[in-house]
Amino acid sequence: MLLDADADADADADLARDLMTTRDTDPDRNPDPTTSARPTRPKVRAAVPFTAAETSDAVELMASPEGGGMLPRHPVVRGADGTVEAWSIRMILADPEGGPSKSPRTLARAAEQGRLFRIRAGVYAEPESWNAAFPAQRHLASAFAIAATRRRNPSVFCRETALLFHGLGFWSIPTSVCSRARTLGDSGHQRPTKPEGMRYAQFQETRHLKPRQWSRLAESMDGAASPWPTASPLLWGTERIVLAGVTVVVERLALALADAIPRMDPVEAAVILDALMSARRTGAGVHGKGQTAAWSKESLDALWGLSVSVTSAQRLRAKTRFASPETESAGESASRVVIRDLGFEVPELQHSVYDHRGRLIGIADFWWKDRRLVGEFDGLTKYLGRASYSGRSAEKVVTDEKIREDAIRAQGNGMVRWLASDVRTPALLEAKLRQAKVPYAPLAA
Repeated sequence: MLLDADADADADADLARDLMTTRDTDPDRNPDPTTSARPTRPKVRAAVPFTAAETSDAVELMASPEGGGMLPRHPVVRGADGTVEAWSIRMILADPEGGPSKSPRTLARAAEQGRLFRIRAGVYAEPESWNAAFPAQRHLASAFAIAATRRRNPSVFCRETALLFHGLGFWSIPTSVCSRARTLGDSGHQRPTKPEGMRYAQFQETRHLKPRQWSRLAESMDGAASPWPTASPLLWGTERIVLAGVTVVVERLALALADAIPRMDPVEAAVILDALMSARRTGAGVHGKGQTAAWSKESLDALWGLSVSVTSAQRLRAKTRFASPETESAGESASRVVIRDLGFEVPELQHSVYDHRGRLIGIADFWWKDRRLVGEFDGLTKYLGRASYSGRSAEKVVTDEKIREDAIRAQGNGMVRWLASDVRTPALLEAKLRQAKVPYAPLAA
């Protein structure tokens, strides 16, 4: 969306809204949460403050109870009554010694009656809070539930789930919680269920074997300096995050990226990689201090060395080379990939538009210089009154946008706007770009 040079957007609230990025397209519940807008890129803070104690194979991250950062409070809080609120979802953990209200039989009966929703065996949620939560919250709460039921042999979360724990948002939240399988027989899928009356089903759990090649890579890289921005020099260990007394084990960011990015479609990969380069993190993550630094192109290129095959390295290389620190939201990252894949010329990003007196009118998302054409990804959150990123009323936002667009056109520029729904249905975006006469990229010789 077009940025007013004088706008006073709330950067923390804007970043926290990234956790709402979702496959759900219900316009009443989730109008268009992929948008963000900032006149200047703010200094990004960790979502939750941590104290770290390094060990030989892991970093123990102990969440401080006061919370802070982009979330109004800690994402996982244990109440005085023993219930747990995890990412806004009120949960009850079965405890045979916790009294009648927490007995496994009582909770199972309540789930059968529809009064509770079973996330995993022994972990239940209030249906209202489960249905009201955003997909990223349900995904992370599901991972927490898995960790809570496997305390003797903790699950190691990897791939997309690890990326969510590290505070990276998605264009479409994965519907499967990813963890490491200990043996070949342990790998595979656990199918989700959707009880009657529930809007959203359980998240599927998929267990993946750790790549065998990583053991050889670990030996060859032993003692080498880490090429990635990180709070710890340890690459091959895990991070142990203690949340409300439950230990959650997460694979390190570089490993999660090297394993997940080659398997992702180009849109999802761009959203993740652009966020890394621009130091964007969501409020849903529980990453520690030092984990939110911007990644350089060199840092992304270094991921190639963790590839488990030539094909994986080629896919990773193609995606990291297209990444850009200039996109300001998941919607802009997704738009840029779809524009390229439709065959159009890839536009410039964050172009400053001035009037005839040299005064800044605003900063455009996209710019096709030869056509003097401005492109705008419109996220609907800016029209939601107090819930908008600026806090302005919908009427005020619409009026300001109209004045700004008229000022841009008065300088001889054209303009084309599109929504998240257009990006998710490329034919719709293609029609708008063709009508605006966006140039096609020249064919390769």
